[in-house]
Amino acid sequence: MRNESIWFVGGRYRDKLASVRGNPVALAALALFALYLVGTLYTIGSGNDVLDALAKAARLLLVPALIFLLREAEWRERGIAAFQASMVLTLLLSSLLWLGVLPVSPWLKGTIVDPVAFKAHITHNVFMAFSAYLFAEAALDAPTRRLRLVFAALGAAAAANVLLMVPGRTGVIVLLVLFVYFLYGCLRARGLAIAGVALAALAALVLVAPESTLHKRITLADDEFQQWQAGVPPDLTSSIGQRLEYLRNTLAIIGKHPVLGVGTGGFARAYADQVGGTRAAVTQNPHNEVLLMIVQFGLAGIVILAGLFVTQWRTAARLPGRLDRAAARALVLTIGVASVLTSTLVDHAEGVFFVYMSGLLFAGYAAGARRAPEDAAR
Repeated sequence: MRNESIWFVGGRYRDKLASVRGNPVALAALALFALYLVGTLYTIGSGNDVLDALAKAARLLLVPALIFLLREAEWRERGIAAFQASMVLTLLLSSLLWLGVLPVSPWLKGTIVDPVAFKAHITHNVFMAFSAYLFAEAALDAPTRRLRLVFAALGAAAAANVLLMVPGRTGVIVLLVLFVYFLYGCLRARGLAIAGVALAALAALVLVAPESTLHKRITLADDEFQQWQAGVPPDLTSSIGQRLEYLRNTLAIIGKHPVLGVGTGGFARAYADQVGGTRAAVTQNPHNEVLLMIVQFGLAGIVILAGLFVTQWRTAARLPGRLDRAAARALVLTIGVASVLTSTLVDHAEGVFFVYMSGLLFAGYAAGARRAPEDAAR
């Protein structure tokens, strides 16, 4: 909580309080953190587990801090540019690894078969899918034809990196959702029709190309699903099998504690108790942010988490520019989809990404601004 502490002792408290009170996203983030505090009153978790959960939840305090610090448009533009520049570098290094041009190195995380640069492939692909969307939106607003082509090429390269180069299925699903949303934003109903045709063509292409990376990922997922048996510990190499086992046991825990949950940081103990006496492996989280919230906080967990996402979606309509609105809603889709496939707020990189982008994109909200009409088909 070091960064948050610096913000709290930095003075200008009246201005800071006004920026928090006047921004629905800041209030929703604080409400979610408050839920973690309340959950400490009845948790079954150990002291270390509770402190660990609170430390991760404390990232949410960066949302109001960033909203206050990034009120000027030029700083928000620099923030987006910095993220995109880092993703261009990541894309370049990943592509060179995949092509075999860049040798495997101890200062890079990837290999030729898993050509990530700095993070594991789930994180890499989620970030790259979001970046592909931002590049596509930037291409629409580019002032010159040359710049438009540059952004379009970067968007296509980022999408190819997710679909063809880096293994992992979460980012593929996020990318496809963002692809549909992008076409809908451009063409409304026609965009949905085009997206349907494009996805059908992609599915057909995958079926007739068994050597493709995407086909192999789907086949592997299907094999792992078919091999999974409830109550039988899956092979440690079976990602789908492990997730299904986590899902089965986590739902059993929810059934025992449906209203209040097991409290902040209580998942690890609850899961260990659930699988005690069996050969099942224990885990610190169910690799599903939605289920983790329900396990810890019951009905309030899903209501407040969903409330944060809904608040962000609605607040996006009062952001100053079309690109701001599109990016803000793409963030909601990215984290919302990823949250049912992985623990987005628990995992360090995804958690920092979420609070950074939330503060960055929603700092431009103005309480008195009119809701922007849905952007016309472009």
